[in-house]
Amino acid sequence: MPENRPYILIVDDEPKIRDILQEILQNEGYVTCMAGNGREALSLFDSESIDLVILDLVMPDMSGMDVLRLLAKRAPSVPVIIISAHGNIPKAVEATQLGAVEFLEKPVDTKELIACIKEQLAETQKQQTFDEEIENNFLRYGFIGGSILLQDVFRTIDQSASTSIRVLITGATGTGKELAAKAIHRLSQRYDKPFIKVNCAAIPEELIESELFGHKKGSFTGAFADKQGRFALAHKGTLFLDEVADMSPMTQAKVLRALEDGEIQAVGSTSIKQVDVRVITATNRNLPRMVKEGAFREDLFYRLNVVNLHLPILEKRKEDISYLARHFLSRYCEDFNSPLKQITKRGMTHLIQKKWPGNIRQLRNFIEKLVVMSREEIIDVQDILKIEGREVLEEDLEAVLTLRDARQRFEKDFILSKLIAHGWKVSDVAMELDVERTALYRKLKELDIPVRSNKPSG
Repeated sequence: MPENRPYILIVDDEPKIRDILQEILQNEGYVTCMAGNGREALSLFDSESIDLVILDLVMPDMSGMDVLRLLAKRAPSVPVIIISAHGNIPKAVEATQLGAVEFLEKPVDTKELIACIKEQLAETQKQQTFDEEIENNFLRYGFIGGSILLQDVFRTIDQSASTSIRVLITGATGTGKELAAKAIHRLSQRYDKPFIKVNCAAIPEELIESELFGHKKGSFTGAFADKQGRFALAHKGTLFLDEVADMSPMTQAKVLRALEDGEIQAVGSTSIKQVDVRVITATNRNLPRMVKEGAFREDLFYRLNVVNLHLPILEKRKEDISYLARHFLSRYCEDFNSPLKQITKRGMTHLIQKKWPGNIRQLRNFIEKLVVMSREEIIDVQDILKIEGREVLEEDLEAVLTLRDARQRFEKDFILSKLIAHGWKVSDVAMELDVERTALYRKLKELDIPVRSNKPSG
């Protein structure tokens, strides 16, 4: 690759046009290489570090549109400018959907071409810098994105991590509250000590005290041995109380004592134990309103809410959706041993405009479903609409969908949703659906649903 100068690939089956374009670009200080057909172009693209492609649309053997599809798959971030003497609106629209940044008609206006190249190379440089920032954010915080609201979240995480100050993380379901808690712990001086999570809503009220503070053998029915509580397990580390609003008044009182004095008492024990624990809490409910209604202790609320970290809903950070979608797409293609798929610009626009009431968790599950259900490597908006169950009626009529086809489509969608909800644990899904596990495996094979042995991380 030439140093410090953009490297441009010119693809055209007419030698005269290639030579003219090369002279124009070299006069502007660019370095060029040329290909007379699609296969030669792909070979050069794979062997060289190309910064931009100028691609003729009509060529023998392999059309420019075919080359564009393959380039979009190989390196979607490399801008492609289409030039053609056979320009028309449908072709221009199709090329744009496949990733072309511009569609210019022959004979090409030199000033327009140069302006377009400069604009695209500058945008690419800007995007590369931003992509590096996105990657750094992910490695540091575990979040994907670089929106203004997310930058505010990162600043609060950094400020909170530097001390052992208590943090109350608020936000709707699926916004990443546990990720934020883990980031605070990982960036704190307690990073090498335990991070213990308790979901207060998932533990029955009669067991929550034992889970938090431990119990002595024989202290209640079923207490067959001494048990350490989560506070003790988190000693010197961080205790993350998720869904903290679901704690009973009695548990709230005992947590308050633990926060005030650093003392805990196991159920059935007469001894007091000192613990050094940083407590981070999270909820998707309105705690100030619960305090006013008497459903949550005011003194505990103020103990927990020293720093409030509010996570925005996905609707407020739409500019991050494309990064999230690509990340999940890459991850699930790898999980399912599937060729890497790409979402067209039109498809991505649809995802950005779509409502995501379940936030990042809903988007993640949808992309996972998209990877399994879509057979195309280039996913367009119609593929997404099908997964949403919003097929165009005319297409259904043309396909003459049989009752058996409709039933299979419903079964595949239904079972896939259950698998995703249960982290791909086939035995759990079989139990919920009240079917034998072997029968469910046969159904998965019949419906062409792949089976993963492990749940994806994150």
